Amino acid sequence: MDYEQLVRRAGGGDVKAFVDLTQQFQQMAFGAALALVNDFHRAEDVVQEAFLAAWSALPTLADPVAFPGWLRRIVRHQAFRVLRKRTLRTMPLAQAEDLPDEEVLADRRLEQRQQSAMVLAAIGGLPGKLREPAMLFFIHECSHQDIAVFLGLPVATVNNRLHAARSKLKERMLAMVNETLHAHALPNDFANRIGRLIEARGAIVEALFDPDVPPDVLTELAVSDEANRRAVAVQVFQPPSGGLVRGIALSPTAALPHCAEFRDPERNARGPR
Repeated sequence: MDYEQLVRRAGGGDVKAFVDLTQQFQQMAFGAALALVNDFHRAEDVVQEAFLAAWSALPTLADPVAFPGWLRRIVRHQAFRVLRKRTLRTMPLAQAEDLPDEEVLADRRLEQRQQSAMVLAAIGGLPGKLREPAMLFFIHECSHQDIAVFLGLPVATVNNRLHAARSKLKERMLAMVNETLHAHALPNDFANRIGRLIEARGAIVEALFDPDVPPDVLTELAVSDEANRRAVAVQVFQPPSGGLVRGIALSPTAALPHCAEFRDPERNARGPR
């Protein structure tokens, strides 16, 4: 049964027809809501409120053919209401005890949230005229014809916007990957923060650093002794000469291996010279 007949019957009070109408348009309504609120849970709330409002107002809809665009306006109205509120829902602690346990493992939930955030960020970064068609298509693979009807656009326009959205999403996802990797890359002066143990005599320790960027006097260095699974703190007390640094160990230095590495953890905070 086409949606026009369902609209007529639902407008006359046929609940079953309205349920069928809801099932036919729920994914498009969800995509439209998600394009605006950019949050899966809020989008579900928007769709629920929109269909409740549609059921109440359906008898006033004069032309059943106009239902898709009419529903979209209701969805947008409800979405803007949610955006204006932006408040967290609360419940009594006693009710919270009755909530069902989630079966998904915590690490999997975290992964899903991260993926959702990345996807929403990518689509949310699209221009407004591309965002809604992209949501409608990718959420439930709505046909181009259905999207055109729902948005009140020619099919050719929908085709062009989806093509542009795909291209921009590829560019944006690639940029997000690059930004993420660059943000977690080692700093340019990482190698300069590493020195090598030359000699340890009691509490006096000598190490060799890059002569161009030695650690400052009173800097606390960390000596990595991987063999013994420990770290020894050394404070620089003598100005370096040719990259050679002398310091005093703040803990026992016995049996430090000759290949032990020194790191200058404070350089991150100071930044490159």
